[in-house]
Amino acid sequence: MRNFFTIWRRELAGCFLSPVAYVTMVLFIGAAGGTFMTGVVRHEGVQSSLPELLYSAIMIWGTVLITVISMRLFTEEKRAGTIETLMTAPVTESAVVLGKYAGALAFFMVVTAPVVGCAYILARMSPTIGTIDTGCMLAGGLMVLLVSSACVSVGLVISLTTRNQIIAAICCFAAIWLVILAGWLIKVLPCGGGEALVEYISSDHHLYNFSRGIVDTRPIILYLSGTVLMLFVAVRMLESRRWR
Repeated sequence: MRNFFTIWRRELAGCFLSPVAYVTMVLFIGAAGGTFMTGVVRHEGVQSSLPELLYSAIMIWGTVLITVISMRLFTEEKRAGTIETLMTAPVTESAVVLGKYAGALAFFMVVTAPVVGCAYILARMSPTIGTIDTGCMLAGGLMVLLVSSACVSVGLVISLTTRNQIIAAICCFAAIWLVILAGWLIKVLPCGGGEALVEYISSDHHLYNFSRGIVDTRPIILYLSGTVLMLFVAVRMLESRRWR
């Protein structure tokens, strides 16, 4: 457990010490906040849609943020040649994978927190919006966290497959959007997918329901199991390096 926290602190510090991270933070907060404010103006008077507008903006621009965060998790180690030093240290592969994963996810949560605060600032300053439903905000935030957790785990696995950050970024971005648009793809492609399957794996459908306080355990299990699976694959991939 001590090794896990050491790697977690190292990864989180590496995110905040990088100038690229700060540029990404500013661009994400500006883009997500601007998209949210634009949506509020277009849906003026629709109080119940405020959490949905907020978390939809976060998820749209969060794909770029997660790509930037996850593409460097192991590609940077390979490029700098520190992956061998890390693997010969007295740490387990599980501690390395979980520590890096937790650091990346924590950085994502820290960056998105100011955007969530925009909703409360707007509600406080605007007399037409009134109070925000805390239950809907918490439920929508849970769904964003679950989807983001799965996407970061996918990006982590991809970063293990290459040492080129550009290739990792392209593959991460494509894989993340595939996760988000999986339900839509099944719906439009002639693959015989039923409505039940589309609703089960559709991220936008889950976000729509959770942002309105409709909590279902099925998407929670879906994203948690997907995240655990990706982390398991990452651990096994890292273990295979010892035998090369």
